[in-house]
Amino acid sequence: MKRNGFTLIELLVVVAIIGILAAVGVVAYNGYTNSAKVAVSKSNHSTAVKKLNLLIQECDISSNGKVKLMLKRYDKTEYEKGCWYDVNTYLFFRTYFTNDLNNSIEWKNNHTKEPWGKNYVAMEGNSWACTQEKYIGYVNMDYKTSTKTIEVCTCVDSPCSDSSNVITYTAQWK
Repeated sequence: MKRNGFTLIELLVVVAIIGILAAVGVVAYNGYTNSAKVAVSKSNHSTAVKKLNLLIQECDISSNGKVKLMLKRYDKTEYEKGCWYDVNTYLFFRTYFTNDLNNSIEWKNNHTKEPWGKNYVAMEGNSWACTQEKYIGYVNMDYKTSTKTIEVCTCVDSPCSDSSNVITYTAQWK
């Protein structure tokens, strides 16, 4: 008598092999997605630094000392704002520039699990925010009035308390 089909042992071996491959695939997939999130966070930081340097240069070459910025979050209206006069420099970099970044780039922060992190990446903050896990992936803008420096920092991976996971850039304002 000739039987066609698989034995129970053969089926169990196949199921076990598929289970092992699936477990390895899930671990590898999580590693790939985390690497992608870190790369996006680094890219967002780099974009913010480039736009900051362009803003500083635009202020330097502007004939009337004004630049156009989207001052309010979720408002794409460009307003002329003075770079050196008629402006609170602290607000200029922390609020106006941050809102302009978010409005012009329309970033999404998928690195965070915070519900309010879905629609922007740049935020007003300081180096303290870059050490907090809940701000992972956010580009923090700070202006230090005493030294006239603009600091941009981003925690790109967990743990944020590890300095190798934090990128910082500092620019001097005149």
